[in-house]
Amino acid sequence: MPQLTPLHLLALGVIISGIGPILVRESPVGPAATAFWRLAIPLPLALWYARHALRIGLRDMGWAMISGVLLAADLVFWNGAILRTSVMEATVLVMLFPIIVAAGEIGFFRRRLSRNLLLGGAIAFAGTAMIALGAAGGESNLTGDLMALAAAVLFGFSLLISGQLCRRHDPRGVTFWVMFGAACGALPVAMTEAVTLPTHGYDLGYLTVYGLLTFAGYALYNSALSKLPTTLVAVSSYGQPVIATALAVVLLSEIPSLTSLAGGAVVVGGLLIATVMQK
Repeated sequence: MPQLTPLHLLALGVIISGIGPILVRESPVGPAATAFWRLAIPLPLALWYARHALRIGLRDMGWAMISGVLLAADLVFWNGAILRTSVMEATVLVMLFPIIVAAGEIGFFRRRLSRNLLLGGAIAFAGTAMIALGAAGGESNLTGDLMALAAAVLFGFSLLISGQLCRRHDPRGVTFWVMFGAACGALPVAMTEAVTLPTHGYDLGYLTVYGLLTFAGYALYNSALSKLPTTLVAVSSYGQPVIATALAVVLLSEIPSLTSLAGGAVVVGGLLIATVMQK
């Protein structure tokens, strides 16, 4: 059986993460509670997965938990943005985070990024905007737009921190501490919502499946982060709306518009330039 390359792991992570937008719409609990449970439920599995890699040093453990808190804040702000502003504006604004990551790698860490990566990322972002435009709905709201932009900034910084940690330590340990910090960060907000606890077996099963997919996605992304530029991992996230759109056709019978289909093709083209055509 051939060994999976970092790009293969990244592609699997994108596919698994693309299921998230479908599941969050039908979640039996509130948005922040959904974020908490999808992070907290798989923690025992994450602990077992990282059982030989937990010791990453007290300082870096703290940084991993900070990355997790930023991730939790990103999820809370993103869920809030979706409830307040148009899907198009929320999607386009939150997907600015790869630009933040690229700026951080170039400006702060002094890393050189290939032209194909930057060009492919720009093309994929344009395709994401087309997908969002094709799914436009709802009214614009400044608060919601600012929340989506905040989510982009928060996730960008979280990814930059995780990328640095995964290069220095076993990504299995980093995954656990990031998820633990994220669950702790989401809990206070989740407790303020009207529906926080799953009340039926189906609800718990639903959140368990969501949590397992969340863990698998983060584990794959962090494995890729240990070998690939953080910007490349960030740019790959543009594939998530394509996966979500395809799943919505099969699971929800939602037929995408021609604009969204064209946008999906543009995203795929951009990702091919950013990944396969890397020099």
